[in-house]
This record gives sequence, C-alpha cells and structure tokens, in this order.
Amino acid sequence: MLVAAVCLPVPPASAASHPPDTADAFPPTGEIMYPLPGSWESYLYVYIQVRFTDPDGIMFSSLSMTIDGIPLTVSWNGITLSASYYVDAEGLHAIEARASDQLGNGPTVLSWTFSSDQSEPVVNITTPSGNPELTDGSVVLAWTGTDTGSGIDHYRVRLDDDPWFDVGDATTFPFPELPPGVHYFQVEAMDAAGNYAYTSAVATVPFPPPQSPGNTTIVVNLPSEVPSWAVALIASNGGERAAIVALTFRRRRESQGGNRPDG
Repeated sequence: MLVAAVCLPVPPASAASHPPDTADAFPPTGEIMYPLPGSWESYLYVYIQVRFTDPDGIMFSSLSMTIDGIPLTVSWNGITLSASYYVDAEGLHAIEARASDQLGNGPTVLSWTFSSDQSEPVVNITTPSGNPELTDGSVVLAWTGTDTGSGIDHYRVRLDDDPWFDVGDATTFPFPELPPGVHYFQVEAMDAAGNYAYTSAVATVPFPPPQSPGNTTIVVNLPSEVPSWAVALIASNGGERAAIVALTFRRRRESQGGNRPDG
C-alpha cells in the first residue's frame, strides 16, 4: 500500500503579513572525481567523472563536458556526470564540466587540467657489465634512468629469483657476500604516470679451487722382528694407514704368543 504524505503551509494566527516564499537561489555544487587536477595518466582511454549536486534538490536542466574544447558525449545517473575520451596526444589536457538547475541557477563550471604520458622510461645498468667475475663475492649495482614525460617516480631492484624491493630514487645498491655461482640483477624504473621498464645484468662469483688431499706421514714403532720396510711408511690414504695398524698388532701378537700350534 502506497501512502502519500502532503505537507500544507499553516496560515498565520493573525492577519499580519509574512515574507513571500524565497525562490531557489543556490547553484549546483561540483566535485572532481577523476582524473584529479594535475595528475598524470598513462591510459589511452580516460574515464572522466564529476559529481554535481544541488543544495535545494532541484533537478538539473543542463549538463555538459568538454576536453581541450571538444564537446564530449556525457552520461548522467543522478549522482555523477561521466564521459570517456581517447587521448591521442601526450602532454597537458584541459577539461571543463558545467551544470545548471531547472530554475536557471548556474552554470556551475569546473575547470582543471591533467597530463598524459604513455611512454616508458629508459633504464640501463652500468655495473656490473659483461658478466664480470666477482672474485670477492660482492658488487655495487649501479644504473641510470630517464623519463621525458612525467619523470622517474621510483626504482625497484631484484637479485636472481628473490622478491622485488623498492629503493626509491637511488641509483646504486650494494650486494655483499654473494654465494658462488651465476647471479642475475634486475632494475625496474616506474614513472609518475605508471609506465615502467626494466633491464638486467649478470655476474659470476667463482667457486673456490678444490682442496687436494694432504699427505700424512705416519711413523710406526714395531718390534725388531718386523721387517725394516714397515718401520716407517708414508701413507697417502686411509686404507694404507689401516693396513699398517693391522700389521702392527698382528706382529705384536705373534711375538708375544710364539708360534701358533698347528690345527
């Protein structure tokens, strides 16, 4: 069931005069939603949005928008005024949005600019270069970056498969105590409009040379019955040392216990 409530003015208690109803004298108010004034955009299509409201709740009679003086086809959902535009040129662009209410208040005009930058920055690693051999296992990664549009906003650095990490506007970063092997360095540059580019370099930390097994000299004192060739022996591996020890104990048992009787 639909219930309608109607409010009627109440006449004054006396015949005293009263001021006439005040007509709507407030124009609409506007708020820029996107793109924000002074911002940088990297997209070919820019979706422009402005919010218009009327303090007195009066319907709008006129809504319009232009970019660089070109009228745009707009849509209105009762809250926001929207339009799409294909940005075919980099640089500064000017937007103007207008709104008037049905009582003729206005137009309220919003004017602002934004810039388009659709070009990637340029970034190059200067150190390391040419896959050098890092004999001490460390390197200071160094690079250069340029961007002719919105400018470099920040850099990110990555070693091998490790996560990316932000280094701000620095152009060097140290990597000490790298383990032996081949290492890949990556640097990413991002400009203020959101365009990015990255580059990579490689360097190698050598493995240490293999250690040769040391020669161990073992001098074994045996009873006089042991042949002279077994008195002193230079052993080059564990098997020979074990054989010497076994021979020593065998000779000692035979010397102390005499000849073993026959079975």
